[in-house]
Amino acid sequence: MLKFHQKNINGAIFDMDGTMFDTERLRFQTLKQASLALHGVEFSDAYLMACLGLSAASSEALAKQEYGEAVPYAEIRRHADALELESVRQYGVPIKKGLVQVLERLRKSGLRMAVATSSRRAIAEEYLINANVYKFFDVLVCGDEVKQGKPHPEIFITAAEKLNLDPAACLMFEDSANGLRSARQAQGLTILLKDIKAPNEEMMRNADFYYEDMYACFEDLDRFVSHLAMPKLTDAFPQSLNQLSVGIHGFGAIGGGYIAQIFSHWDGYTRPKRIYASTRNPLYQSAVNAFGAYCIRYGQVSYDERIENMQVIDAGNLEQMQEMYTESCMIAVCLPEQAIAQEAKTIAQGLMARHMAFEQQEAPLTLLIILNKVGAKQLFMQQVKKALLEISDAEIADKIMAQHYFCDTVVNRMVSKLSDQNLYRQLRIKHSIFQQHQQEGESDQIELEDATRLSADQERQAALYVEDLRRNFQPSHILQNMDLILFNAETDMPIYAENASPLLSKMRQMILVDNIADIQLIKNRLWNGVHAMTAWHASQLQHPTIGLAMADARVQRFTAQLMAEVKQGLSLEVPEYRQDLDRLADAFLASCQSAYKDPCARVARDPLRKLNARERVLGSLETNLKYGLPHEALLQGAILGCLYAIQHGQSSRSEALAHVHSSIGGMEISSELQQALRSRIRQGVAQLLAAETAAERLDAAGG
Repeated sequence: MLKFHQKNINGAIFDMDGTMFDTERLRFQTLKQASLALHGVEFSDAYLMACLGLSAASSEALAKQEYGEAVPYAEIRRHADALELESVRQYGVPIKKGLVQVLERLRKSGLRMAVATSSRRAIAEEYLINANVYKFFDVLVCGDEVKQGKPHPEIFITAAEKLNLDPAACLMFEDSANGLRSARQAQGLTILLKDIKAPNEEMMRNADFYYEDMYACFEDLDRFVSHLAMPKLTDAFPQSLNQLSVGIHGFGAIGGGYIAQIFSHWDGYTRPKRIYASTRNPLYQSAVNAFGAYCIRYGQVSYDERIENMQVIDAGNLEQMQEMYTESCMIAVCLPEQAIAQEAKTIAQGLMARHMAFEQQEAPLTLLIILNKVGAKQLFMQQVKKALLEISDAEIADKIMAQHYFCDTVVNRMVSKLSDQNLYRQLRIKHSIFQQHQQEGESDQIELEDATRLSADQERQAALYVEDLRRNFQPSHILQNMDLILFNAETDMPIYAENASPLLSKMRQMILVDNIADIQLIKNRLWNGVHAMTAWHASQLQHPTIGLAMADARVQRFTAQLMAEVKQGLSLEVPEYRQDLDRLADAFLASCQSAYKDPCARVARDPLRKLNARERVLGSLETNLKYGLPHEALLQGAILGCLYAIQHGQSSRSEALAHVHSSIGGMEISSELQQALRSRIRQGVAQLLAAETAAERLDAAGG
């Protein structure tokens, strides 16, 4: 049962043409073609408008009154049916925007559902099946199955009886005057949806509720339907596809291994019909598009999650990128900070293409900014505005920036992308199995290379594997059960998002917050900072992954001390979240302990950027120094970051120290503390480098 505007509802009965499907315009066109071909006179718009909602018999009587007794109405109608079916079979049924969401909400609310249409059963069934909505309805009552058509109430009363419901407990959806009269006389709760014909006074009197379109109805209905809670990892994605497209600008670890899942869960009732995802990796693009899906692996629970409906596009193809920005209602921008300036040009081109594509008022786009940085939104918007000004004037740039929703986010999940070599090995294995299944002989022995990049020969061979699999792949094939694994991920489900777009409130995995800066600060310090410092320490001890490093008691002690120090500082910086810090810290540590697929090199990368003033490491160090809190582990973490940059050739010793010394100058602490901190870091780096040199000499002597 559904409690809709204080009324108990047990059933829903839908008219079809003009209500669920945008077929009235198509019907007008085919009837005009058929009448001209068979009678020499084209039916007028006035006649066709008068027929809306009428039964075939009533429409024929009106045609004879308008065009004479000799008009071959039955033949005209059959010919129009054939023309309409031909169009539908070729181009599909044009369904009203929001229909699938409405049907899913009603069905998941436990309602019994029926169609009451003036169309013949053969036509109605084909349309419902073609539009993939037949599954929602228990009962179908058609115009050729009742004695009296609309505006007589028989068709709605019959539908309610077949549902074993009182008509008064049913929502009755209509778009025409005659349909509304029928529903009103049946004593249902009438819902009027605007179609071709603007509602007149009588229609408005007969309507209990009026909506400009189906999506407006959906938004009202959504207020009375329970929002689904955060999903469990193994919860299935919704089966029904809605009419929305979404995009992921950056098909990397977070984009493909996390945001794609969030989009696939959507609101828990339906999911987008298409997920665009952009990448500059041709192997990922061709492989995902060939298989039509890929998987995210959750090693903690030995679970592979399959992502479908992906269209992976070339990030360097401006036309494809503009299509993503034009067609999508939401786009997650999953880019590293250093790529924003360059990619802002593509984003600006996409937003301009969207602006030019809409003839009337442009539908707002929701942009999720997945940048893993405090103040990400401001940086992102500045770069996009700058890029817009390069291709448009200030007025247009301001208009575009003002009409879209820019939403900061905080991501908790740890995700790592498999290397090209790993993907290449998967393709070789699958192709080998494919060849064996086809009985085309044994393939060569599979080599398990561990390098990252592919050689030119491997790239050519991978392209051949993908093309052969794509060309011969069948749904029933053995490879259907051998999914392509692209990402390893941890199990944290929620994403925190700034409450700045009405679309986000429907997202099942979203936790909306009004002040995202506090969550960003916690994530930046408690997770990102500790994560980076743990990786620097683990790398120094030669551990390849975070999970393996956490088995080392030295790494465990260091990480635990870091956590304790960072929590003390945060409890003073964001006291309103003091009670949450232990829970968030425990969740992070649990993720680290099972992150066996998360390379230390990935987490440790770009150390000098992470050692900027007020960033993830020095920000915590500044807070603890300011308040006189313990900070020895944080200091050691800063030293290890400097050392990592030097050891891995990312900067010279003097450059690394100069960068850190400059960052310390941006701290809001006394000059004496700044000088002492610089001295401690310089000495710490020197000691570690000296110890490393001594160890190398000892090894050489021993050799």
